[in-house]
Amino acid sequence: MFVLLVKSLSPGDVGRFAYWTAVTGPIFVMANMRLRNLLAAGVGVPHGFPDYLAARLLTAAVAVCAALVIGIVSGGAEAVAVLALIALARSCDAVSDICHGLFQRELKMRSAATGLMASGLLSAALVGLSLALRPSLRSAAAMYAAGALLALVAWDLPRVRGLAVERGSAPTPRAVWGLIRRGLPLGLSSAIGSVRVNLPRYVVAAYLGPAALAVFTALTHIPTLGNLVVNALSQAALPVLARDLQGSPARYRRRLRVLVALGVSLGLAGLLAAASIGRAVLAWMYRADYADHVGVLLWLMAASAVTYAYLFLGTALTVRMRFGVQCLIGAAGLAAVAGSVVPLVRSFGLTGAACALLAGAIVEGAAYVVLSGRDLAADRPSDHVPRGVLVEGVRS
Repeated sequence: MFVLLVKSLSPGDVGRFAYWTAVTGPIFVMANMRLRNLLAAGVGVPHGFPDYLAARLLTAAVAVCAALVIGIVSGGAEAVAVLALIALARSCDAVSDICHGLFQRELKMRSAATGLMASGLLSAALVGLSLALRPSLRSAAAMYAAGALLALVAWDLPRVRGLAVERGSAPTPRAVWGLIRRGLPLGLSSAIGSVRVNLPRYVVAAYLGPAALAVFTALTHIPTLGNLVVNALSQAALPVLARDLQGSPARYRRRLRVLVALGVSLGLAGLLAAASIGRAVLAWMYRADYADHVGVLLWLMAASAVTYAYLFLGTALTVRMRFGVQCLIGAAGLAAVAGSVVPLVRSFGLTGAACALLAGAIVEGAAYVVLSGRDLAADRPSDHVPRGVLVEGVRS
């Protein structure tokens, strides 16, 4: 969709869209609170799927209100309208996300995958059609929301109703609040990570303007292709790692080593691809002038390669219910970016913004490696299940 926007709208409009999505991103990431991960890992007692769905609807409504306030403060009907449509699309994605968590827990990965593909393809097709008929940021945002809504109503919700599980009693305020409290540390950790990723965009917008932000955001979408692969593997591995840790810690260690090695391999492959064909890819996907920034792309790919390497270690911490420490690690990465991004952007422009992301990724990666090494060393002598791990909803 961003490629379509770059090819159809002015750099200023694309930059404004990138800024609004960057501003609302941490809000909705915080609102999601990774409840999907809790559901997928089997944290279902005493909470059933209706409790998760009610909690997600409540937090999504709060996020929409926050996005509208941002639009009003930004000023102008265009900002309010576009932010409202972006918020609607993200809310539909949030409800689909919790449905996919149920599919994951039941190991129905194909249902989750089909829902994700349907949302992406519908939104891209509708956005492309609207831009072809009338190049307008508002109409493109409306079609983005329509695609997410259609996927939710036509695929995800019917599949949830078709499952025989989780037909328990209606959600209660106490149960919903209990889930929100449990997911709050995960939500805070995710929000910190989202701010870390988006902070360079705020600085680029402030110091270099919306046109430069459009270029930087376009470049960051290239590593996103690898992020999708690694995150999909992480989501698929989450329930399996949880069961391994409860049933066979030795198998858990082997599987985790394989996943980390795969993340390292994907990162190196992406960095090599960017070095060899990055310029041609940028010219083909966007425009010829974007290819002049291939050096920035290399720094962004380096930051992503570090992230791929430690992402599965974060999944392992989620399985162990180590939520608070993930907040601390995310805060350390955010501090590294915040402390370096302004001087780097002022000195080196877009390259400096990419280097700040790399600094944050290195700090987070080092923390995950140290902590995971200690956890695995503590498991090995007795080969027992660590206290506090939640598998299939039972505290072991």
